[in-house]
Amino acid sequence: MIRTTTPFETWQETPVPGELRLIPIGGLGEFGMNALVVHTAESLLLVDCGQLFPSDDQPGIDSIVPDFAYLEPFADRIDAVLLTHGHEDHLGALPYFLERWPVPVYGTAFTLGLLEGKLREFEIKAKGLLHVVSDFERIPIGSGEIEAEWIPVTHSIPDSCAIALHTSQGVIVHTGDFKLDASPVDGRLTGIARLKALGEAGVAMLLSDSTNVTRQGSAPSEAVCRGGLRDAFRKTPGKLVVATFSSNIHRLQTLLNLAYEEGRKVCLVGRSMERNITIARELKKLRMPDDLFIDCREAPLFKPKQILVLCTGTQGEALSGLSRMLRGEVKGLKIAEGDRLLLSSRAIPGNEVAISRLLDNAERQGAETTLEDLGPIHASGHGYREDSAEMIKMLQPRFMVPVHGTYRNLKIHGRLAESLGWPQERVLLLDGGECLQVYEDGTAKIAGSVPVGKCFVDQGVSHMVDARVIHDRLIMQEDGIVVATLLVDPATGELVSEPAILSRGFVVLSDDEAYGDLLRGAVRKAYEEAPTEIRSNKELLVELLRQALRRVIRKTTETRPMVVPMVLESQDPSFRE
Repeated sequence: MIRTTTPFETWQETPVPGELRLIPIGGLGEFGMNALVVHTAESLLLVDCGQLFPSDDQPGIDSIVPDFAYLEPFADRIDAVLLTHGHEDHLGALPYFLERWPVPVYGTAFTLGLLEGKLREFEIKAKGLLHVVSDFERIPIGSGEIEAEWIPVTHSIPDSCAIALHTSQGVIVHTGDFKLDASPVDGRLTGIARLKALGEAGVAMLLSDSTNVTRQGSAPSEAVCRGGLRDAFRKTPGKLVVATFSSNIHRLQTLLNLAYEEGRKVCLVGRSMERNITIARELKKLRMPDDLFIDCREAPLFKPKQILVLCTGTQGEALSGLSRMLRGEVKGLKIAEGDRLLLSSRAIPGNEVAISRLLDNAERQGAETTLEDLGPIHASGHGYREDSAEMIKMLQPRFMVPVHGTYRNLKIHGRLAESLGWPQERVLLLDGGECLQVYEDGTAKIAGSVPVGKCFVDQGVSHMVDARVIHDRLIMQEDGIVVATLLVDPATGELVSEPAILSRGFVVLSDDEAYGDLLRGAVRKAYEEAPTEIRSNKELLVELLRQALRRVIRKTTETRPMVVPMVLESQDPSFRE
């Protein structure tokens, strides 16, 4: 396996004729934020443009999207965005991207249906931007130098595709997210015959999903969930509450079929659940009788055993439909003895504590949450190790490039390719921002890296948030804040009064006079001993006072709160206010 971390010095220059660049600006070395730049002398496009959901160490952040710095020098030459499927980690960043670059977006019908609803929330007009493609359709992009072909694959969301890029450097296949499901719920099979035909004709490069490459065997079919879910319907004497990802239309179809067969009416809880089911019905991706659904407020009119609740909130999200229901905020629905709660999903790493807290809350209210008496109720949408091996063998690429996952996943996927006979020099291990150059003579190399990063979105302030803001929020969250205010006579430069100390979230309260006297004394001493050139420069003075306070606080409490000194003149209007 080959990789490098050398800076790519010529990244701001247009690729030379015959050169193709592949640059992941997100999604490698991490799960989420998938975005791949494909750049030639004539064309520039993105495959996917996803977001990453924030973790607990990013307070106040609603979304994380790629830094599109690489694209800025070529802003007037971006041709399109090509989408593999409709999950947020593959299209969630598009509202922010399209505000800057309103270029054509190509994808299958359900994928663009989800995107259109998302753009509507951001008040971005989708008309003229979104172009629906069909399975196996091949179209020219931009100048026509590159042609893209959408090949159906099975995944946990309808209309998922691999994308084959037909270029002068050869065929480059990006699998998107996939598994090899021989009995998909919707009957839409992976285009294995087409993938094999591409492999026989010659594939220059395969970029393949690494999500579940650590799991042995083949991923189970989505169809296996029916038995376990049917058990839950028949063994639950009260309401059956099922939380699942609202984009998993295949799982929802199984649940709706079972509700009809077992005589239960369906209540929907969660805005995305309602929206995605509406889109799926309009596109005929979901089929069920119109009278299957009832409003949540009608639920008390039926016996508990006649109710199925479908809701969002599998990861313990505080604002999800499930969390609101457990707090008693959904009229007509209340958890009671005899009810059962199922989380038909996997726990995303990092969410285990929130999920455990949610399940415990449901148990306190009387719901059954164990799965011991049930068959499988979840099947991953990502292929296991054998699926990954089969994809490699079908396409027989000259170069194998693992994508989508942590560095560990990528490395294991690379070793899998080597075990199948690919020489080390043909397995290229990329990390975020690294530039892979592909040439018409069949060679490829990792040239180095370009600037990449993350942009933090705080929807409360409707703009991107600098990483320093996140750092400051973490400090305040963990150790609090200490504010020291000094009032200075501008004529003499002397302090008019004792410094004022105010703290919030700090281990010592600001009304603790003894400790307050210590901090006031420290800041007064630092001010009085400051050289004249420091006092005359407000920025230098504030930094001096900050360091003096930090030293005292670290020494006495071993904490590192945010320290904010404020120097006001007695004539300062802000002080008079």
